[in-house]
Amino acid sequence: MSARQDRSRLASLLASGAKALGCALTDLQIDQFLVYLDDLKGWNQRVNLTAITEDDEVIEKHFLDSLAGLKAIEKRAGQTLLDIGTGAGFPGLPLKIGFPELRMTLVESSQKKSAFLYHIIGKLHLVETQVLNQRVEKLIEKTTRYDLIVARAFAKKKVVLEKALSLLSTEGKLILYQGGPEPVMPLEHKSGWETTIQYRLPFSKIHRRLEIFRRNRPGS
Repeated sequence: MSARQDRSRLASLLASGAKALGCALTDLQIDQFLVYLDDLKGWNQRVNLTAITEDDEVIEKHFLDSLAGLKAIEKRAGQTLLDIGTGAGFPGLPLKIGFPELRMTLVESSQKKSAFLYHIIGKLHLVETQVLNQRVEKLIEKTTRYDLIVARAFAKKKVVLEKALSLLSTEGKLILYQGGPEPVMPLEHKSGWETTIQYRLPFSKIHRRLEIFRRNRPGS
């Protein structure tokens, strides 16, 4: 297969996978994802960005899985979104590509990963997108609050909940990406839980879910 044919195949994979998740991508957005893919692989040869390196897997398990978060986001311009522990930009950058009106802040403590984020944001010409090369604990000391917070790669859910909920605006929403079909919530945070959105990755059919929490639940 020629490079041109392979690029066309990957573009079709992105388009069909996004459509299956309820997200239609423009040609520009698909091109942005393909540039993202190329640079992610190039940087990954010298900086440990991701253990997933096959094109089809990156598209499904990073790009499309990240885009699934749009199921929980209202399409209103000007919303601020904080991505905690974004790594190589997941899920924040795919969400920004899929919904450019988001005002994006990516938090990443690794300097090398942050360097990649600065690079790809510039290359993709993403506006209103900033990188904070620091730990999330530093944000808690500030007064900035966010409309939306997302977290996809984390080891301790209880710790993420405690940190993230304090950073939400009054009616803010926390979106946690989780594996498996069933929600598992710490009992002490049931009061903030709003709903769980179940979905499957479009090609492998792996079960995934989004757990949605509110700082102040409507009607509570």
